[in-house]
Amino acid sequence: MKITKKLITYTVAQALFCAVAPLVFIFVQYGDTRGGLMYKLPLAMLLFALTVVIIAKNTLLKPRIAKLVANIAQHEGDLKVKSDASEVENIEAVLKHERTIEVVLNAIVPILLLAALLIACKALESAMLELSGAIGFTLVSYVFGTVFGVLAAREVHSKHGGEQAT
Repeated sequence: MKITKKLITYTVAQALFCAVAPLVFIFVQYGDTRGGLMYKLPLAMLLFALTVVIIAKNTLLKPRIAKLVANIAQHEGDLKVKSDASEVENIEAVLKHERTIEVVLNAIVPILLLAALLIACKALESAMLELSGAIGFTLVSYVFGTVFGVLAAREVHSKHGGEQAT
């Protein structure tokens, strides 16, 4: 895939809206007050961890899962046409292993997000109403970041082709 100026711009905008803007807002909003200080770090760390998880998922897990799904489909097809008992047994063993890995990889992100939500609730339970504005701003900012992420995802160009609008 060709890296274009638009792709870089959209990726930077996504990072800005998904991580930088919410973190800056939280530090500014709760940096000077004594009560807010105890919420500033847990929220900032939560957003940072969420951003790292999303980036890791997109760069590490997505390609691995796509290859795994293709392998599973291939092995399921092989299982239908093979008749040799030892070959069928080997394919079944590989298929069980691949399906197990697929389930675990698909469960990693929801488990991490739920754990982060639990930590956030515990850290914020005494001041949840006061922080609703910060969470709302973070949500809106993250939605804008997601829009730029979609735009970046649509920037697909071959390395051998010219830069054309998609």
